Amino acid sequence: MLKQLVNEARLRLRITTTGPLLVKSGLPTVSGPDMAPVLTFRNGRQEPFLPGSSLKGVFRSHVEKIVTSLRTRVVCYPFAINKSAETKDSLEERRRTHRDSCGERFNREVRNDEQRRAQLEARTDEVYGRSCPVCRLFGSTWFIGRLAISDAYLVSSPILEQRDGVGIDRLTGGAAHGAKFELEVISEGVTFECGIHLRNFEIWQLGMLFVVLQDLEDGLIRLGSGRSRGLGWVKGTLSSEEHDGWPGGLVTATIRGSDAREPRDELWGLGRWLNEQPTSGEPGWGRYGTWYDDLVKLPAEIERLPRGIRHLRIFTGEALAQLREEAIQHFIRRIQEWPDESAQVPALAGGKRS
Repeated sequence: MLKQLVNEARLRLRITTTGPLLVKSGLPTVSGPDMAPVLTFRNGRQEPFLPGSSLKGVFRSHVEKIVTSLRTRVVCYPFAINKSAETKDSLEERRRTHRDSCGERFNREVRNDEQRRAQLEARTDEVYGRSCPVCRLFGSTWFIGRLAISDAYLVSSPILEQRDGVGIDRLTGGAAHGAKFELEVISEGVTFECGIHLRNFEIWQLGMLFVVLQDLEDGLIRLGSGRSRGLGWVKGTLSSEEHDGWPGGLVTATIRGSDAREPRDELWGLGRWLNEQPTSGEPGWGRYGTWYDDLVKLPAEIERLPRGIRHLRIFTGEALAQLREEAIQHFIRRIQEWPDESAQVPALAGGKRS
């Protein structure tokens, strides 16, 4: 699917700590605090940062909870499980809310079957179409995700502080002997900024991203270690400032010369760009498991601005707020309409559409 560039969305996310934050370094410390933040060498010094992989993991976990709250058995449990090591009760409990891992399901299909492996590796449409909504956006062991998040670097002065912690003796209720530890944390009021890039997106995937951004704005997503001890409180905002020549707000892009079909008062998702109308008797989704009505009607025309090979459309203010609401509605509707696995396999695996 990524061999062709259909559409893109870019934005800059600012994350500001509203309490102490610790994204722990994996390196052992010989001296100093027992737990210290991960550091990078930048601007001629070592400074804390938020790894993009950590942000992506937190966002994915949060989205999985949202999707499961909307409808059970739509999202997969992403970790390959040795079922022989699970009890019958735990397996049944997990399967009440989650599908089996998308990547592991495909692995089982191709195990000892090289012909099927070659077929699936050639049929990216089938792999994408049969994957759960979260894997479609964030990726799995079988294909790269649509969403890329850069490391979040400081845009304000770093402020670090030392904190002490102790283990509590269960008998005396006081500090346990030898159970003292020290933490070095990022203080309140420190701001980081990262870039988010979405390629070949469906409108509901844009809505899924907006759900995460809204919950960040509302302070409902915490980052890093020690969240049960009061660490990790942050707030996020979409940056409206220009960065490296790219405008602020949400910027969508299409390839010049290939976007003439998209009206100026509409924003098309992947399903509409593929232009695959469902045939009679088939589900309402196309070869990649996309929907033909994958578009948003805009309240006003959004001008296309040339930039190299791309046309850019910039959403800020009221236009961005309305797009956010429409995209979130798409997300809710798509999850509620998501087809069962039993319906996906015959339509997508049969190879009737090429």
